[in-house]
Amino acid sequence: MNRLEVERSAIRVWLLALLGVLFILLGVDLLTEQRFINAFGALVYGAEQIPAFEPRDKIFAIVAVLGGLVLVIWGLRDLVVPRKLIIADDAGLRIALTGPLRRAVSIPWNEVGDIRAEVTDEGGELLPVLIIEFPDPSRLPIDPWAARWVNPTTLMIEGAGWALGTDRVAAALEKIRGSISAEPEPMPWE
Repeated sequence: MNRLEVERSAIRVWLLALLGVLFILLGVDLLTEQRFINAFGALVYGAEQIPAFEPRDKIFAIVAVLGGLVLVIWGLRDLVVPRKLIIADDAGLRIALTGPLRRAVSIPWNEVGDIRAEVTDEGGELLPVLIIEFPDPSRLPIDPWAARWVNPTTLMIEGAGWALGTDRVAAALEKIRGSISAEPEPMPWE
């Protein structure tokens, strides 16, 4: 049985968790003794008097701590139990298109058209994308998560944060689809 599972890149997930730790440290420092903040202020302002912190700065510190906690928890959860962004097997495709906490959309192979990998220019940045065409996209969400419709039947999924490159994913999907016979096999008693 052929099977492909595409997850987020572990390196990106680690970086996300480390960014959360940085937010937590800066927020806690701002709420407590301000050692890091004062050291940074001494570098920036030198011997001058460092501007006083206002009460609203405490609100920013609390938001930084809460945001950092969310990033750390999300990053660690994704490292321990990674979410499958694309799953392909003999039954068809399952693609995470409805949001981070929702089930993947299941699509049988007979409803999947052309599959290819491309590189697209998004605001001056070249991003790898997976292009999947659907003859009848009525089963798919109108506003997909982490993807977009480039025309009524063509879905473009950004693959920059994946563990596998989009070209390898497209080739593996075509291989899995090619290994499935177009005609259902007759049952032994037929």
